This record gives sequence, C-alpha cells and structure tokens, in this order.
Amino acid sequence: MLKKRAYLIIIFLFLLRPIGGVIADIEINILLLNTEFFFDNVEPHGRVVGNSRAVPTAEAYEAKAKAIAELIDTHQANLVGLVEVENQAVVEKVKSYLATPDEWEVAFDEGRDSYTGQDVAILTQFEIVPGSVTNFPEEREIFFVGGEERDVNPSKILGVELKVDTENFYVLITHLISRRNQNDAKRLAQAAVVRRQIVKALINEMNVIVMGDMNDTPGTPVVKRVRGFDDIWGNLIQTANSVEANDRYTYIYEGQKNLLDHILLSPSLRGEFRDVAAEKRCEIIDVGELSDHRALLARLRIFQPLVLIETDKGTIEMELYPNVAPKTVANFIKLIKQEFYDGLTFHRYVENFVIQGGDPLGNGSGGPGWTIEGEFRNPKLRAKMPRHRKGIVAMARTSDPDSAGSQFYICLDSNASRYFSLNGKYTTFGKVTAGLDVVEQLRKGDKMNRVRIK
Repeated sequence: MLKKRAYLIIIFLFLLRPIGGVIADIEINILLLNTEFFFDNVEPHGRVVGNSRAVPTAEAYEAKAKAIAELIDTHQANLVGLVEVENQAVVEKVKSYLATPDEWEVAFDEGRDSYTGQDVAILTQFEIVPGSVTNFPEEREIFFVGGEERDVNPSKILGVELKVDTENFYVLITHLISRRNQNDAKRLAQAAVVRRQIVKALINEMNVIVMGDMNDTPGTPVVKRVRGFDDIWGNLIQTANSVEANDRYTYIYEGQKNLLDHILLSPSLRGEFRDVAAEKRCEIIDVGELSDHRALLARLRIFQPLVLIETDKGTIEMELYPNVAPKTVANFIKLIKQEFYDGLTFHRYVENFVIQGGDPLGNGSGGPGWTIEGEFRNPKLRAKMPRHRKGIVAMARTSDPDSAGSQFYICLDSNASRYFSLNGKYTTFGKVTAGLDVVEQLRKGDKMNRVRIK
C-alpha cells in the first residue's frame, strides 16, 4: 500500500502526462491470375504474339479486360496479382472496368522478357508506399551450366511495399522461367533472387506476401528455396494447403494436375490466415476461357477488437490495435473479460485535455495488481502508434515507463499540438470510433457501468 505522500506524487505526475459496433477488421483478399498472354492490339508485341500466338483484336482485348475486372469484383479482391500481362496499359484497362476504379492503384515496372513480352503487375486498393515499386534491376545470382559460370536476374518480378492501416506489407510477384530445356540451375538461381528480397523484408519485420507462377509444384527445390527451406529465416506458409487435395491445382501440365501458381505468406500472417473460415481461406477458381490457368484466391483478416463502454450518458465504442501494442491490448482485453472495469469510475477529468479511468481505488493510485511493459519504448512499435489527438486512447502510468496496469485515458482536444510532448512517451493503443459526443459529456465520478468486447 502506498503512503499518502506517494499518492500525491503519483497524482501530480498524472497531471503532467497523457493520463490516461462490431468487430472492426480489415480483409485482405488476394487474387492471383495467370492471364495467359493478356496483350493489347497495338504493336510491337515481342517475339511470340504475332508469330506463334495471334494478335488480339480490339474487341477481344476489351472483352478480356472486362472479364478480368469482373473476376476481381465478383470475388471482392483488394490485392490482385496479374501474370503474363504485356504492359501497364493493359493493367490500367482492367482498372478502368472495375466497379470502383478510383479506389485502385497499379504497381508496375517494365520487365526484361523481350522474347515473350510478358510481365507481372499488381492491382491494389491499399496504399502503395511511394518509391517502393521495383523489379530489382541490380539483383543477380550465379549458377553453373556444364562447369561454366553464369548469372541471372528474374525477368518477370515486381516488389512493392503497401500500407495496410498501420501495418507494413511487402508484396512480391514473379513468373519464373519454364522447367523445359534443362533450366533447373537457372530457375534455382532465379528463386534465390526472389528469396533474397523476402529475407530483406523479414529482417525489417514486415508482413510478406509472395505470389506468382513459379512454373513448379510444391516440394520441388525451386519452391522450397522461395519458401525458405534452404535458410534460417521463417518458412513461408503455403495457402493452397487448405484446399482439398483433389482440387489443389491451377494448371494441367503434361497431363497432370499441378499447383503451378502460388500465394505464400510470411509466418507473421499465420493468425490472420487462420482467422478466416477454413473453407474460405484459399479457393481455386475455374475461369473458363479467360485463361488456361485457374485463379487462386487467399484471404486474410486483421482483427481490431471493438470495446463498448456503457455509461449513464451513452455508449462509447473504441477500436483496439493489437498490431501496434500487442501486450497492452492483450492486458486490456484480459481485464475486460474479468469484468474488472465494470462499475469503476472516470476518476480524473481535465477540460479539453483528457478523461481518465480504470482505477479500482478511484483516486489515481490503484491498478490490477500487476504492471505491464511500456510498449512505446520499442522503436518499431512506437513508429506505428497513432499520435495523440482527439479520441485516441492510451495507457496512464507513473514516471516508471513500465508502470501501466489498468488506467487509461481518452484525449479530448482536437488541437493535436497540445499533446506534442506526450507522443512517443505513452502507449497509444486504440481510438474512439463512435460515441465521441458521449466522451465529451463525461466528468469525474461518472461510471463505466459495463465494459465488454463486442
């Protein structure tokens, strides 16, 4: 038990610091389609289209763009990988036929396959980090043919960084060369280049999504190298493993059903993948005459639990950010499930600054009987934390950075500059998403009648 003098010190410190309808979630629906030479009707076309393959008519080109857009809209995809496209113009054409084209961005960087003229591209509804789109022109890997040393760079590869809410994702799409003509050593070298980019993203603690036509089946050296079985970094998750074995293929090669197209996930996304119902996590979709490949669809869900605080003045809804402050959110949810907050008061109100509650003693000195780590001290988490502003929820603490327990506060001032000195010094872990007018009515002594996760 703290002495009275200690109470006064703690209350004084609280005055100097940020004292403290539904499950909100983000769905990432990843669609991969090998478009089977999706080319326009404008010359030139490389060395294949116009020779062994016919140049599409203007009508056929428009029809195929519409069909791809319809596939995307039908399956509500928001992250799309397209393989065997000719150029950015054909991807933009698909975008123009989408139901909400203004919500989409195109990632494209002209590739190096002058023979087929094919390329890869990404369409997404998520924010593309400026300057992040690249096809890695300087990346090469050595391989040997008959004792002769050569090097290679994948000719069809694209990487891009996306911002999904507060999370950073690295998305990479590629189309490796065919298994024909004893290309194994060269293909393995291409796979090494792909894996190198994956490892760089993993080192930077990014979520990674890799997709494309590897021209290979599960369990072969090329796919194993891309997934990470040759190194100490985390092995990528094979999303297609959740599909029934007899349906686990995207292409029939030499009379055999094969999974030649892949959507692979970093281990950091295991939970987000498993949060989707088993029958919906990954689907393989027949696309008829649109392509000789079947499409692959994998889903992720990033949950942001929503807390309901019922008061006599109304209900407050707050979304929590477990990806920003995992230990803080876990602690907060634990207390809610224990009904710890039910009946507690908001014991401190500072006009146009904060309303604070969560103290079982009601005087600013109590807690749950334990303290938690101040996650704002972790620079990688701190970089993702929302800055203090009206409606932001944060943990209260004493001068000890690891002293937070149950007390939290909600910011009241719309002038973010008032909280300038608090940013990066307290763990912000949520935001009021509804009932901000209720928050503005709260005063010292008002009760949290019931707090629950909806």
